[in-house]
Amino acid sequence: MQTIIYKYIKFRNIIIVLLLCFFSNGCYSFKGGSIPEHLKTLQIETIIDNSNFGNPNYKIELENNLISDFQKDNSFELAENNGDAKISTTITSITESTQTIGTNELETERKISVSVSVKYYDNINCKQIWEKTFSNYQLFDITNISTARNEAIQSILLQISEDIMLAVVSGW
Repeated sequence: MQTIIYKYIKFRNIIIVLLLCFFSNGCYSFKGGSIPEHLKTLQIETIIDNSNFGNPNYKIELENNLISDFQKDNSFELAENNGDAKISTTITSITESTQTIGTNELETERKISVSVSVKYYDNINCKQIWEKTFSNYQLFDITNISTARNEAIQSILLQISEDIMLAVVSGW
């Protein structure tokens, strides 16, 4: 009797997995789903850094990340000027704060947060598609604070760049 129940459960689980695979196949995709058909090229405007954090390399890094992400995605052809669409990006803030206090009340970990404002504009129909703020944070150990802070910011900028690209191509 136990063998029959075991075989039934195993058979039922296989059927459920097959049904899930069948019904979920191709239902979800970021590519091309929400990009208006008339938008073929994208201009990524020079990024503005209003964070007052004092490192001009961060805006260059975010811009390079965006270019790389859109090239990999291949939903748009990138245009230096006069793209069918454009994104205007501003780093609005980079803030740092104490996160963890260890023994002897000494700081051991910090939190770095980055916020970026993005406008996605349709140049053909002369209208803004959306304006959004993207934010992310990372914790870093203060043992080697300068290097750790820089690596944390680079990681945040990479994630924000991916989020921006996904928002543009998927419409979220």
